[in-house]
Amino acid sequence: MQIVNADLIRAKKILLRLDIDVPLGKVGDRLEVIEDFRLRAGIPTIKLCLENASKVILVGHLGRPFANASEEVNGRPQDLSARPVCEWFKDRLKVDIEFAESLEEVEKSNSKVILLENTRFFHGEVPGADYHATCTSKTCDADFAKQLAGLGEFYINEAFASHNPGASTTIVPTLLPHAAGLRFAKEVEELLAVRNHPKKPLIAIMGGAKVADKLPVIAVLARSADAVLVGGKLIHEIREERLELPNNVLVGKLNADGFDIAPETTSAWNNLISKATMIVWNGPVGKFEDLKYDQTKYLAEEILASGAQIIIGGGDSIAALNQYGLLGIAEKKAFVSTGGGAMLKLISDGTLPTIEALV
Repeated sequence: MQIVNADLIRAKKILLRLDIDVPLGKVGDRLEVIEDFRLRAGIPTIKLCLENASKVILVGHLGRPFANASEEVNGRPQDLSARPVCEWFKDRLKVDIEFAESLEEVEKSNSKVILLENTRFFHGEVPGADYHATCTSKTCDADFAKQLAGLGEFYINEAFASHNPGASTTIVPTLLPHAAGLRFAKEVEELLAVRNHPKKPLIAIMGGAKVADKLPVIAVLARSADAVLVGGKLIHEIREERLELPNNVLVGKLNADGFDIAPETTSAWNNLISKATMIVWNGPVGKFEDLKYDQTKYLAEEILASGAQIIIGGGDSIAALNQYGLLGIAEKKAFVSTGGGAMLKLISDGTLPTIEALV
């Protein structure tokens, strides 16, 4: 996998696929970005492009605007427009960025920097019959991918979290010279090190929900970890399905109402965390949005206070850290992945479709 550098992109038109799938919220009468971690992660690559490329076309998606193709007839839901992201980049980068609602507007533009509207507003980015399915060269719109690729001369993927196949992530790079973005490459390096060269003692903490997604990574981590600690909704799912787990997978005890882990579980886990050399954490261990469920906060504080090498991932983990005022500390003391599912998938499988597309 080639990593972007100045020589590769000098004087070229760059198609830069970013992670722009960030929370938006009403501030007064307008939508604004309310949590910008993923956007900030892409800044070094954007600046590299601004300094060396002749033109920079920023591309990315927000949410799932359509459940199926028939919903497209209702028009584009403006609460998922990329326009607030464009305003955020303008303010952060202090450069003029044109916002384009169509591929034709991008093609006609003389601006050096353009942000294309949410790619999932365009039929062909994901399979037309099922917007929740994965995309291959046969199910995505090849014409859309070709039109998108035709806007640039060089493609960079800086959207690590967007790991499921899509026209802009796995087909376009087959049509253009390409490279991984600086952050994308760092994500791969850090997470493959967890899989292939873990430091011992290794403690992994898995929270949140979706046991089907997390069971494979729990199994992989259990082979090298001293302990895999399980909290959150995973506890309910594991018990309901009566899953058998390796002996070093420790499923937490729930509090009385079942919405958080019990304080005695946190205390027991802290003894393991304090002795760890490497800690991997993905997912809150309780309903952190409600402040009375505070065990995720205490656990996060113990993780960040440890002397271990720390890797944190998952959108809800980042949301929890942000809520507790700990995200800035985490970014200094840990590697905070922009991906949740992508982080788990890379650790469990050793690769991603988006990585394979860049090889």
